[in-house]
Amino acid sequence: MTKTIVLSLAIAALFVAPSLGMAGQWDRSDWQRERAEFRREMRERTRERTRDRAEIRREMQRLRENLRSRVRDRVYVERYHDRHEYRDAVREAMREMRQALRDAFRDWR
Repeated sequence: MTKTIVLSLAIAALFVAPSLGMAGQWDRSDWQRERAEFRREMRERTRERTRDRAEIRREMQRLRENLRSRVRDRVYVERYHDRHEYRDAVREAMREMRQALRDAFRDWR
């Protein structure tokens, strides 16, 4: 009787073990597929975030350039105007100084 139980268990193991192995492989392949799909989704999300960040960077750069050009134009106009006033004031001071020197030398002679 013991021999028949051992023999029947051995025969059952011959048939049951491969089926359990196949069932384990099936679960593993499902898991691998799910993992691959998850990786694909993560890569796609990363690409989308990268694209969004690049778009934000381009927009910020465009706004910076726009602001810089406006400031440059404004500063140039203001400086240009101030330069004229400064130059005119310096010229006027030079004229007055020359005139004062002429008057001083005339009186000296």
